Amino acid sequence: MVAGIIKTVKQRLRSKMAGDVIWTFAGQVLVLLAAFALNKVLSVRLDVDTFGEYNLVKRSVTVISFVMLAGTGIAMPRYLAIYIGKNNLPQAKAFVRAAILFVITATVAVSLIATIFKSKLYPLVTGNDNTLLYITAFAYAAMLTASTIVYVYFRGKNDFKRFSISNVLIQLLLPISALIIPGINTLSIFVWWTIITGILTLIFALGETMRGGLKCNEPVSKAAIKAEYKTVAKYALPRLWGDFFLFAFQAFPLIYISQQFDYKSVSYYSVGITIITLGTAFYSFLGYILLPYVSECLAKGRIDDAVRKVNYFTVMYILSALAVMATFYFLTGFMIKLLFTDEYLAAEHLTQIMILAILPQALYLLYRNPVDAVSVFPFNTILLGVAFAALVAVFYCATTMEGLAWGYVAVSWLQGVGAFGVWNVIKRKAKITPSIS
Repeated sequence: MVAGIIKTVKQRLRSKMAGDVIWTFAGQVLVLLAAFALNKVLSVRLDVDTFGEYNLVKRSVTVISFVMLAGTGIAMPRYLAIYIGKNNLPQAKAFVRAAILFVITATVAVSLIATIFKSKLYPLVTGNDNTLLYITAFAYAAMLTASTIVYVYFRGKNDFKRFSISNVLIQLLLPISALIIPGINTLSIFVWWTIITGILTLIFALGETMRGGLKCNEPVSKAAIKAEYKTVAKYALPRLWGDFFLFAFQAFPLIYISQQFDYKSVSYYSVGITIITLGTAFYSFLGYILLPYVSECLAKGRIDDAVRKVNYFTVMYILSALAVMATFYFLTGFMIKLLFTDEYLAAEHLTQIMILAILPQALYLLYRNPVDAVSVFPFNTILLGVAFAALVAVFYCATTMEGLAWGYVAVSWLQGVGAFGVWNVIKRKAKITPSIS
């Protein structure tokens, strides 16, 4: 019996999915360590107010980038996995080109809006009227968008080795640059990061081109690209708002706090967000694998395999998230001193409240990818829209930082429970009428 168990374990460890999990897990650990190092370096090199300004711009840039991406970050890994699973490489090749054109269109549109309405967007993006910082924020957002296209392309190909290497290399250079930037301030940080991200993204894109990409020598017609452009638009555009809501979920609180309180309060709230990101980091990485995996299962008529995997991970997520929350709650002060400086210990109570959001956010991170893989209808966008509206309402009703923290926790539970409900409804439908278009 023991020999049989050992044999089964070895077989599973040798499977393609196990290898993908190992590569992705290792990559995300390094990305997480890089994020820790970056926070530590910046919290030491910047004063509390400037650190708050940096966090506001960083969150705003993330939102802008995902608007530029326009939902393609979900569409590409889904459809690439489906087309490759069907061994339809010409269609996969046409889809990649269409997706890139779609992102370029969205980026140009966002840039025009940023230029026309800059006076309205200044306080939302940078919190001040620094024109150069504003322009740099959008330039960095464009570079982030380009790098994300490379990441999700590798995800769709199930090439998690290169996905992890490209992601890790860029993330590791950020804290290194933060150490050597002379006269460091928010502007110089994002100027350097724009250059670094742009150069490395170009290197990985050219490297993939030289390797032959999808290994498809068949020419792709303009008609095929146009058809796939419509496919991208149909699937991605409804999810554009989902991406916006997801990252606005983190950016809006910082913008609101900067307007209603001060940059110091932004810094303290950012401590809580950072600790939560640490607590949920190991849950988000699995989603990188689940989206193309479930999409491939759907294409091959093996949806039951995907459901079993998700059920297994549900139990694992709940038990481990409870343990993480308990550990983080009792070690909050130690973690703040480790990741930041003693100046940020004033955020300890606020952070302990926000830690209660780790479990529901872990559940959301688990279910969002299988839901997007199975359904063309944007269930996640609707769920995120409801959660974001609830967050805005809670923030406008709260009058203290503690009230804002409890509001964040309540809305996180709404998000996690909602995702659980959507998955349990949609998986039954998928078994009856699988949908891949």
